[in-house]
Amino acid sequence: MQLINIRHLAFAFALGILGLLVNLVPIQLFGNQQLVIGNMFFVIVAIFIGPWYALLTALLCTTGLYIAWDSWHTFLLFPLEALWLGYARRKEFYSLYADIVYWSVVGIPLFYIYLNLLSELPDHYFTFIILKQGINGLFYTVLASILVTLLPVQFHIKDKITNQKRKSFNQQLTYTFIQILTLVLLVSALIFNNHSLDQQQLAVKHSLEDSANHLGKATQAFIDDHYRTIDNAARWLSFGSDQSQWQGLLSKLHQSYPNFISMLITDDQGLITAASPIDRLNRSDGNNKTLSVMNRHYFQEAFFNQLTFISPAFLGRGFGNDPIVAISAPLYQATNQIKPVGILEGSLNLTKFAQIDHRDRGYETRSIILVDENNLIIYASESLKMQPLKPLQFSMSGLNYKTKLKMINFNHLDSESPEYAYSKYILNNGWSLYVVVPFSPLLAQVEQQYLMTFTVLLFSFITTILLIQVISGRLTTPLEVIATKFSSGDMNGSEKLLLNDTTPKEICTLSRSIQKSKLELLSYQLELEEKVALRTVELEKANIQLQALSEMDELTGLYNRRYTETHFPTLHDMCKRNCSALAFCIVDIDHFKRINDTYGHQAGDKALITLAKLMKQFFKRDTDIISRYGGEEFLIILPQCNVLQVEIHLNQFRQLIADTEIEMNSTERATLTVSIGAVISNAGEFNNIDHWFKMADLNLYEAKESGRNKVISSLLAE
Repeated sequence: MQLINIRHLAFAFALGILGLLVNLVPIQLFGNQQLVIGNMFFVIVAIFIGPWYALLTALLCTTGLYIAWDSWHTFLLFPLEALWLGYARRKEFYSLYADIVYWSVVGIPLFYIYLNLLSELPDHYFTFIILKQGINGLFYTVLASILVTLLPVQFHIKDKITNQKRKSFNQQLTYTFIQILTLVLLVSALIFNNHSLDQQQLAVKHSLEDSANHLGKATQAFIDDHYRTIDNAARWLSFGSDQSQWQGLLSKLHQSYPNFISMLITDDQGLITAASPIDRLNRSDGNNKTLSVMNRHYFQEAFFNQLTFISPAFLGRGFGNDPIVAISAPLYQATNQIKPVGILEGSLNLTKFAQIDHRDRGYETRSIILVDENNLIIYASESLKMQPLKPLQFSMSGLNYKTKLKMINFNHLDSESPEYAYSKYILNNGWSLYVVVPFSPLLAQVEQQYLMTFTVLLFSFITTILLIQVISGRLTTPLEVIATKFSSGDMNGSEKLLLNDTTPKEICTLSRSIQKSKLELLSYQLELEEKVALRTVELEKANIQLQALSEMDELTGLYNRRYTETHFPTLHDMCKRNCSALAFCIVDIDHFKRINDTYGHQAGDKALITLAKLMKQFFKRDTDIISRYGGEEFLIILPQCNVLQVEIHLNQFRQLIADTEIEMNSTERATLTVSIGAVISNAGEFNNIDHWFKMADLNLYEAKESGRNKVISSLLAE
């Protein structure tokens, strides 16, 4: 025995080392998800030698995953799976079936709890990761099961676990087909999903690049157009007009270019001499001679360097307080083009970039971010909730992901899980345009594909099981019927049962041969058995009729008093054994004599029959006893009842009676009411029906005395 244990230990350890090495290099799927193959080794150990050796192998295999993933949850899920499969093998459950149950009942819920409590991943990643984990578990389990099935018996480990009960041909055939079907479907689904995701990523990538290129050029054209406007206007003002006319000309220029939030002209000291709209200047300072922009970079670049300049984004002050980008150009006197006399400046309204944002929306969720050369946000789509003039904070994510897209995070900078896929376009003036789409819709697509894989797998399971049931039934059912009939000597009618167009030829030949050899002997035997059976059936029918006559009330079709008193002790003992409650109820029709006196005895009989019919419809459990105890008095005995619900149930029945009209004769209809006395108790020592009847009768009396049409119940202490 010690040698066998050592052999098993060595076998488990060797497969564990193999699993560890294989798990060090899992197969990369979409994103950061990977396909684990090495876990199939602990499934093999579980099938051959049970749970504890499988646990050792699983710990070694999991060590490889921990090194690759740096996540301790693997030490919880996979060793537990190994124990589960090992114990299922001891109970002679097929491993694939056991693993489906494990991931459905234990693995996926545990993994979900782990993700909720300890994982930093966003919630929208959960479904994708959980589905992938379940599919991965089925994949390496079915792979291991097929390897064990294909492995010749002479290569099996000595003293492995063996079945104590033989599996039927139907079970073996069904399981084999499901193994093959599961492996084929999973491999096909993984290949198809991977190819489909590659195509989707390429489509998203090309769309992002096209959008970035298109929007970048549109942004560049927008800036260039306004750059040329300021440059040409400065030349025009310098050469073609008197300074006294600059205010009027500036206002007309601003009207032609409304994308400027404001425009101004300064002198050589940076003092604003003309502005549009003029009311901003008047609001800013009553004496505009004190309003100077000499310290502004757009003044310094245009005046001192004598060039047309596009500024980074900044917050205006004095002359408006809006976030702006200034475009400025030097102004000269018509007679002196060497030394500037001031500048012309236009402040671009950053919100106007929304006009560009709304172009070329290939995706509804597509957003853009425009930043200047200092990485300050000039414009961001509203959905991103980024404020202008703030530094753009981001981190590159998804570096370890298998994806064709470039990933970026704006909100969770430390997270490895990507938030957006992006493409970047750099403008001529050093600005950068980011076009981004959320990464989560792509994950949602993956989730749908995995859900579809699960759905197809489930449908295939059901179809395979039904198909195998039919195929194996064509082989095994006729053989079982032949064996059964041969052992019993009853071959009559088997020709019709066995010989049909789907029955194999060999089975039909066997059936006819047996029939021919036994025909004469069985003919007499069947004839005799038929006569005996006929007499037995007739006798049983007669006995049933006699018993029904002795135990049934002829008028109502309910049980009578004799039946109730005979069967009550048995019912009481059953409740006593189960420690369950028993309800004993007496139902009495209120003023029944008045019905007979008013409408006649035939109407009274109709009332009794109607009440009995309603009782049978309302109290319809097989264990309930409903009987006519005498006259207009009925018994209802409810074993194994809910103590808290009995009175409510009885009141519902009482109200049903009160709401039901009874046709007393051809012209008149009437209603009746009932009073009910009930006792409820856990079945104890008193199994005499008289004891229960007396206690219930007291409650019935109280119901009658307190006005009738009532239910009075009490708990009986035995």
